Amino acid sequence: MKTIWAPLPGSQTLFLTCPVYEVLLEGTRGGGKTDTLLMSYAQHVGRGFGDHWRGTLFRLTYPQLADVVAKSRRWFYQIFPGAKFNESDYVWKWPTGEMLYFRYGANEDDYWNYHGHEYPWLGFEELTNWRNLSFYEAMHSTCRSSHPGMPRMVRATCNPFGVGHASVKERFQIGAIPAGQIIRQEGALPRVRIHSTIYENTHLLKNDPNYLMSLESLSDPNRRRAWLEGDWDIHVGSFLEGVWQPSKHVVEPFAIPPTWKVWRSMDWGYARPYAVYWFALSNDGVYYLWRELYGYGDKENTGTREDATVVAEKIKKIEIHDQRLGYEYRMNLADPSIFSKIGAERSIGQIFRDKGVKWTEAYNASRSRVNGAQEIIRLLAEDRLKIFSTCKHWLRTIPQLPPDSLNPEDVDTDAEDHAWDATRYGVMRARQIPESDSLYGLRG
Repeated sequence: MKTIWAPLPGSQTLFLTCPVYEVLLEGTRGGGKTDTLLMSYAQHVGRGFGDHWRGTLFRLTYPQLADVVAKSRRWFYQIFPGAKFNESDYVWKWPTGEMLYFRYGANEDDYWNYHGHEYPWLGFEELTNWRNLSFYEAMHSTCRSSHPGMPRMVRATCNPFGVGHASVKERFQIGAIPAGQIIRQEGALPRVRIHSTIYENTHLLKNDPNYLMSLESLSDPNRRRAWLEGDWDIHVGSFLEGVWQPSKHVVEPFAIPPTWKVWRSMDWGYARPYAVYWFALSNDGVYYLWRELYGYGDKENTGTREDATVVAEKIKKIEIHDQRLGYEYRMNLADPSIFSKIGAERSIGQIFRDKGVKWTEAYNASRSRVNGAQEIIRLLAEDRLKIFSTCKHWLRTIPQLPPDSLNPEDVDTDAEDHAWDATRYGVMRARQIPESDSLYGLRG
């Protein structure tokens, strides 16, 4: 019997045989990920599940479906002579009842087009094309079946490149744990990633040797690292691209000398994360972000919904020994909106003050966002802004922030920019008072 398609040793075989509920096949270009995603669904056709075996393969937009549809035609007509593709509905149907839909969805609102559906197989092609994973995560609720013995699985592919780079990297803990290690979290089904490389795809290397050369000759170093090496330690298209260098700007924690000036800043959030950072200014003019308190919820860009009194108590607990160590916090900057008490007896700022944590309105004049952004860039470029490695949410979010599509002089405010805003408030502290008062405009 002639073999039409067979998985190559390595990532393709691992992906098709992996029993874990949620699996990501990531890596370089040319690893055969799309074909393998299609075969993940197809391998269960004709196994007796009939019309209970339903799957949907998603791309971000409708035009992007064309390539995966073309590849499905290339293989499915040969492997399954009785299968038919419905052009108007974009669905494969098998004589035994199975169906595979090709669909698109951009954001969480698009989930409602599929609410109540049952798809024991879900596929997502080029997962890093999505800005965030809200649609992807919402669709997991449709991965179900009442048929006994039915496998249920979520499968996705991507390269380390795209607007969703940071979200995918975080969800699958890329760089924190090795590929193949299963992620088990309380209240969540297990997930794992499998790394793919072009060098496994011997068919492509033999039939199109120039393809590898085309990747090697890419002029953009980030794109080359992503597509040729499958390197996730890149910040493609980020606001700080070209200035952010972890090897220079990230430092291991050390004891802040009591002679240094110290202060803190805060960007308040309830449904969204709050971000509190402690700054120190060395005697030679280097800024250090050395502490972090970040209200991170159960998924990206969601807050912990903690009351201001709770956050104030956390800050006081963190600082409980600071006075004894010689640290004195003055003129601590916070999001100006916390001082509004419209519709309330007390403002959020007053609640903090009543708990013994005082804030001052952050610099928020015209163009303050752009000016603050330029100040961060200047300090990084001059190697005068250092981040302690323990500030994990700062390091998770800020290097990945994209520029605003309408204002490239600012970051995208729809992204998780809370650590950024707190940093902006902190470094612009010098603009609050005359520069002649003290070094870099900071007063003890």
